[in-house]
Amino acid sequence: MDDSNIPTPELFAITNTDCRVVAEKLASDPEGLSASGHVAPRNMGEIERVIIDALGRGQKLWRIRVMDDLFGAIVGDDPFQEDEQRLFVWLDPKHRGNDLGIELVAGAIKKLEESGRERLIATPPRSNYAALRILNVLEFTYIGEKDPDAPGEEPTVLFERRPTKRSVTKNAP
Repeated sequence: MDDSNIPTPELFAITNTDCRVVAEKLASDPEGLSASGHVAPRNMGEIERVIIDALGRGQKLWRIRVMDDLFGAIVGDDPFQEDEQRLFVWLDPKHRGNDLGIELVAGAIKKLEESGRERLIATPPRSNYAALRILNVLEFTYIGEKDPDAPGEEPTVLFERRPTKRSVTKNAP
């Protein structure tokens, strides 16, 4: 991935004290959670509990300031997934359509790879063309599709990314 042309957003680690605000944001946008391919609770209290548990397991989540919105985007490990570390990217609906996706995903990739992640998985719904384009631009590899677990769910497309030796050594101290 050529990082030179993609501006890197400033990421701030989400702490337990941030979880209420993050849960409020995510609960207010069920369509955004569905579009990202994540199976998540819809209740704010449940979302907050899941995020606190994920942080306790060592999963990484960051908030990104978008203009004056301190929680304009949330990126990192999927807090709703325990058995496989998947990429999580959520952008507040008021900021969508501003071509921020590549920048946000690139920032999350960089932070996760710097923290030692050797493999990233992304599983957007098949109809999320913006996510599919972003993953292609950021050199994720298509590895297949997964049929829905429940009736009415959309099939997801599976992508993975492994850090290249160049990106690992470039970020090494």
